[in-house]
Amino acid sequence: MAHPPPDKCPANPASAATCPVAHDAPVAPTPAAATGRGDPPEWVDDGTRTAIPQPPERLLVGNLLDIDRQEAIQSLRRLAHLYGPIFQLRLIKLVCFASSRVIVNQLCDENKFEKMLSSALVQVRSFAGDGLFTAYTGEHNWDLAHRILVPAFGPLAIKKMQPMMMEIISQMLLFWEHHAGQPFEAADQYTRLTFDTIGWCAFRYRFNSYHTEKMHPFINIMVDLLLESGNRGHRPGLIQALMFNSELKYQENIKELHRQCDEIVAARKRDPDPDAHDLLNNMLLDKDPKTGEKLSDENIRNQMVTFLIAGHETTSGLLSFATYYLLKNPRVLIKAREEADKVLAEAGGNLNHMNSASLVYIDAICKETLRLQPTAPAFTVTPKSKEGEILPGGYEIPHGQGVTVLLHELQRDPEAWGEDVNDFRPERFLEAPIPKNAWKPFGNGARGCIGRGFAMQEAVLAIALIVNRFDLEMANPSYDLGIKQTLTIKPKDFFIVARPRKDRHQSLLSELIAGGTATAAGEDESKKTPVAAGTAKAGGSKLYVLFGSNSGSCEGLAHDIARDGSRRGFDVTLGDLDTVAGTGKLPTDGPVVICTASYEGLPTDNARMFYASLRADSKDTMKGVKFSVMGAGHHDWATTFHKVPTYIDERLEELGGERLLPLHKADAGGDIVGDFEEYQTDLWAKLGGDSSGASATATAAAVPAADTGAGGKPSLPVRIVPRSANAAAQRVAAGIDSVGTVSSQDVLVNVSADHPQMNSITIKLPEDQTYHAGDYLAVLPKNPVQAVERVVKHFGIQKDDNIVLSLPGSFLPNDTPINVSDLLSEYVELGQPASKTLLPKLANMCTDLKEREAIKALEDDYVEKVTKARLSLVDILEKYKSCAAPLDFFLANLPKMKIRQYSISSTPLDSYDTVSLTFTVHTVPSADGKTYYPAGVASNYIAFLKPGDKLLCAVKASAEFHLPTDLATPVVMFTAGSGIAPFRGFVMERALQKEAGRKIGPMVLYYGCRTEDDMVYRAELCKWVKDGVLDLRPVFSRSTAQPTSFAGTNTTIVPGAKYVQHRVWEERKQVEDLFHAGAQFYTCGSGAKLGADLRKTLVDIIGQTKKCQEAGNDPQKVYEKLAQNRYKTDVFL
Repeated sequence: MAHPPPDKCPANPASAATCPVAHDAPVAPTPAAATGRGDPPEWVDDGTRTAIPQPPERLLVGNLLDIDRQEAIQSLRRLAHLYGPIFQLRLIKLVCFASSRVIVNQLCDENKFEKMLSSALVQVRSFAGDGLFTAYTGEHNWDLAHRILVPAFGPLAIKKMQPMMMEIISQMLLFWEHHAGQPFEAADQYTRLTFDTIGWCAFRYRFNSYHTEKMHPFINIMVDLLLESGNRGHRPGLIQALMFNSELKYQENIKELHRQCDEIVAARKRDPDPDAHDLLNNMLLDKDPKTGEKLSDENIRNQMVTFLIAGHETTSGLLSFATYYLLKNPRVLIKAREEADKVLAEAGGNLNHMNSASLVYIDAICKETLRLQPTAPAFTVTPKSKEGEILPGGYEIPHGQGVTVLLHELQRDPEAWGEDVNDFRPERFLEAPIPKNAWKPFGNGARGCIGRGFAMQEAVLAIALIVNRFDLEMANPSYDLGIKQTLTIKPKDFFIVARPRKDRHQSLLSELIAGGTATAAGEDESKKTPVAAGTAKAGGSKLYVLFGSNSGSCEGLAHDIARDGSRRGFDVTLGDLDTVAGTGKLPTDGPVVICTASYEGLPTDNARMFYASLRADSKDTMKGVKFSVMGAGHHDWATTFHKVPTYIDERLEELGGERLLPLHKADAGGDIVGDFEEYQTDLWAKLGGDSSGASATATAAAVPAADTGAGGKPSLPVRIVPRSANAAAQRVAAGIDSVGTVSSQDVLVNVSADHPQMNSITIKLPEDQTYHAGDYLAVLPKNPVQAVERVVKHFGIQKDDNIVLSLPGSFLPNDTPINVSDLLSEYVELGQPASKTLLPKLANMCTDLKEREAIKALEDDYVEKVTKARLSLVDILEKYKSCAAPLDFFLANLPKMKIRQYSISSTPLDSYDTVSLTFTVHTVPSADGKTYYPAGVASNYIAFLKPGDKLLCAVKASAEFHLPTDLATPVVMFTAGSGIAPFRGFVMERALQKEAGRKIGPMVLYYGCRTEDDMVYRAELCKWVKDGVLDLRPVFSRSTAQPTSFAGTNTTIVPGAKYVQHRVWEERKQVEDLFHAGAQFYTCGSGAKLGADLRKTLVDIIGQTKKCQEAGNDPQKVYEKLAQNRYKTDVFL
């Protein structure tokens, strides 16, 4: 954010000389990138100190008159524009205000700063006491309540509240239907909604706000108290002491507020509801897992006041502002409606089955609304150190000094958000991760809003149903947004009119009566039998379920697994990792299931001792441990996504443990419930147990209740899946169901004895999907026809037959007819190497002794003869004909069909909605070498698609494999064969940017091929060389003639360099020079070949540098350190 020029003061343009502010005061450094997507630059204190700007003080009142009490936020924003990214005011005592992302990034460092209650919040303590929001830092009851209540607001717990949320939302929708066409204030309606929702979900108490004309008395009392608290916080003590009537009313309001909360608690105590699983039960019954303490009655009251206020006030503001922005931006409203219609249709019209995680655009609408209008518009921090802190720019903040973050300015900082900061554009939240510490509407760190997930789910569901059912308009089309402020903000006098959509002919009440699905789905969830931490004796095999959890997500999953384990007959031990295994010792007398998360790359609070012990353990300490790890994280934190669970999973195997299942990963920013359900399905399929008493976990496949269509005939939702696409996506939990369309298919290199076939396919993306060069396209394939024919021939069945399976615990469809061809094509992997554990079973099924011994011998050399040879279950049955494995055994031991990811070989600068893939088609030759049979499942599936064919696909973002944001940064790329895919996109992007007149840095491509004939995109590459975009350095491993130039360009060939790593070594001085010039290095190709060989070469280059030799550094360690930031790899096996 720039200061006004020094020769012109915006406060007094006529006279810069009288302006008290040094407008040329140093401003903290800002990121170079225009969009700011990424971390702000590291600030280094150079010793310079700068006075914090401040308007001139007035006698006795300081700067109080600089703030309009009715428009406080606007006043502070105006001052921020006048005085820059940091300024201070004398408001009885001195307060600093900060607004730039660079400064706020420092303020958000919890090692240096902690929450400080503003003067208004100190007054709120008069009625909210030591509740979570108003407790002082370090206050005992905050720690106690935080540990007890955080699990109640984890994603799983909030997801289970959806039926109760939907019930209250439905009341609002019915009210709107019954008052269609009548204007009403948006904030009033949404306040009723959010207040009733927090009352019902948290306390099972009905305020019934839609049943009365006036607001519930609690709300009016709360508004008065918040307004008065804000005023009291800025009144001098002497004036406040003289306001007798104000004080009397204030105390009366507090007394009434507490009476209503006490009444709710007393009612629950008189009539306990152990099945409620709500916040009130948590407060009354739960104990602190650390100290064993329970919350006092006084603290329970304080928490109730906190949740009743914070749980509805800010969310109602969010919904009100979102409605305003939707009506001002019809394009956004249309996209929101399309998404809501789609998600509700996928749920069969059942409100409780709506997947809120699928409402990604509406979620972005809510985030963008909070960016422009943060309903809790500020938070305050203070230095923890007695010495104070220095902020970027050299601004000194002494200990005890508060610094208030102005969110309206922070969240419109162009250095973080780009030049369109004032535009309402939800897509910005779908295009890239949220800029670090540039979006803080829920506060910061440990003192951030505990109910963020609750508020977002409620708001997203409400907006989805509103736009799905109603046409909205402003009661006053010329309305300009005004702000109404207490301690939070809402639109002022914003009235709307709602009418049922013109294309709808049935009321919500009629649909609920016909469908009967409004509440049934959620009731069973709330009545699940809880499993207490400790041991649940079931008399069966041991099972240990351990968790590391801060927010409660992983703890909730652990409880679900423990509950199902007990029902399946296991003797279950449940507990956190530190309590059960803090010394790093895991039990060996039963499977160990670990559910844990990462928090900015660090373990959870109750997994730190276990994590530290694991890092210090020596070899074989986990021998005999059978484990499975389920990790949780959020994709907004891409650099540390699943870092801790990944380390635990890998480390346990390194220390001798036996992995039962591949690491499963859940994304709290996606369908975390679906991720957890998939893990539970895989876990019980592996562990077994008696499932007769287990709870159903896969609700996604449930058949929705039928609506009644015209003529009384049932009308079920229908989703048509094109024949060319895999229809089993949901059953195999593929995680993608969007349909792309093939635009073109080209053979780049024909298959021969010397060359594998390479193709290029162009695919029009599913609607609303975007990508960046370097991203992936995930595809759900189908098995080749030839593979299916081999199976049906072996078992003597027909492809057109229908069969009915009865395989309990399997992902395959049970007890329903299914076509043999569909089953074998879409549901299972036919080409995967057979599991080592299957070999003894197969051997025992052989009637021929020689064949029995031959199969047993495969175990001794499993890697070479099975894994590397890709020997599948079908291969074994065909080869050893006396093996009489039945069809049910064959099907039960096949893995489910998995998605494949392909690097995208294009750039959105060329076509934003179309991608190209460059891939090798894997085949095996016949004995005479004249025919080639399909080998790779996905490559052959894609290769046989024709223009117009449909396929299930979705863009998967690459975490780090992208071009540098600075176009001047040199780029060095190493690849071979079809590994050129992402680099074609890289070079194409830079070429288009150069063509548009932008300056670009050098691009060097080391490209390994067998001969010139299998160099794909040769004409394109040569053109980019001639245009000065690319420095192409080809390497031919099988070329009989090694030319010194290539294809009429100045591209040179290095004689004797057979593989990429050889040419890199020959040109090591140039590579070193590029590194010192700041180049970013990339490798894409085979991890076992190119990746490993090139790594060794780069280590050798580092080792022979003078600097490394003189310092005596280990070249391998130097390589690993440099690779973290400067070398990105995308390798495949």
